[in-house]
Amino acid sequence: MPTHETSASLDELFRALDASPRSAGVFYPRQVKTTPPAGATDHDIPVAPGVTLGARWHLSDPRNPTVLAFHGNGETVPDYDDIADGCLGLGLNLFIVDYRGYGWSGGQPTLRSLHDDPAQVAAYFERALAEKSREAGLDRPPKPLLFGRSLGSSPASRIARERGGAYRALILESGFSDVRYVLALFQVDLGDLRDEAHRRFSNTELLKHVEIPVLSLHGANDRLLPPAHARENHAAVPHENKELRLIEGAGHNDILLFAPAYFGAIRDFLQRH
Repeated sequence: MPTHETSASLDELFRALDASPRSAGVFYPRQVKTTPPAGATDHDIPVAPGVTLGARWHLSDPRNPTVLAFHGNGETVPDYDDIADGCLGLGLNLFIVDYRGYGWSGGQPTLRSLHDDPAQVAAYFERALAEKSREAGLDRPPKPLLFGRSLGSSPASRIARERGGAYRALILESGFSDVRYVLALFQVDLGDLRDEAHRRFSNTELLKHVEIPVLSLHGANDRLLPPAHARENHAAVPHENKELRLIEGAGHNDILLFAPAYFGAIRDFLQRH
């Protein structure tokens, strides 16, 4: 239960973010709605009165683990239709979620919603997973995984911190370590609240409390978020069930062009964890 001091500091941070004219520029939402491919179903996750988030579940076999995934900035759920094939090749199902204002989701994206919505997404996903497993005659579903790419690394890490016991492992791909670096890229000045933003949103802070295995996967040539971010995230995990893999030749937005190394790293990690 958050203390009054904690709640007050969080409210102050959100008021400052809401008041900053540059905060909205952190997000690059695109409105997209497509027909789900064969074997996939679309979902609408309620997160606020009149606001739902779009999600797509690529479910090949309910006996296989499902990855709850949060994509990068400027991306949408349908962008992952092809990527889902790579997951299926690893024996994984994929449940990929949009942010407010992205895909067919309602509302507007804010750092406040990036902080608050993951808990409701996780609750919806876990209920849907349990229901699908019952329909398939399973006593319980295989433990799911968490995945976050770039911007999505923060909500994935938040769920791993708050509900880690419900998940098998966390995979961070091209994730940032310190949100103050990201805010500076977009010239968002929070003044004295910079450290509060760091405490609330930085992966290094969230990962200090994560107890499940963690894979930090990053392009060795990433110039938007240099590999130091991955090293810092890796170092922040307080246990030894963690791995750091840098994909040689890969940058921030072309990492999937190195698919054999990318999916091979995930395969190796899951075989060990």
